[in-house]
Amino acid sequence: MTHHVPRVRRIAVAMAAAGLLVATTAACSMGPTTKDEVCDRYDSLGDRLGIGQVFGNPVFSAAGDLADVADRYEGPEDLSTDAERLESIADSDSTSELELSEATRNVAVLCGHQLGSGSFSPPG
Repeated sequence: MTHHVPRVRRIAVAMAAAGLLVATTAACSMGPTTKDEVCDRYDSLGDRLGIGQVFGNPVFSAAGDLADVADRYEGPEDLSTDAERLESIADSDSTSELELSEATRNVAVLCGHQLGSGSFSPPG
């Protein structure tokens, strides 16, 4: 039986290390976000828009992703209202481009363009 003790200990250590890795990775995704991260998610949501009523998991998943990064944004702009509205949309089963645009007003200001129009840099 003494031969199994070191093996059990190695397995326990390996499991603890794996748990620590998962906890560390999760903590990183829960930290503050940058303007670039918010705008990337904003553009990703805009890329999923169609005409009229919007249905389907990709839109709601993208709205939820944007809600998450907007809620964790710690810049000078307050995106908490947008995050709340987007979370509500992400939990629904239908929305419209107008509703999404209204829910992302502060994000649009931060990113410098309206939802679905992509980033624009004037020629310089």
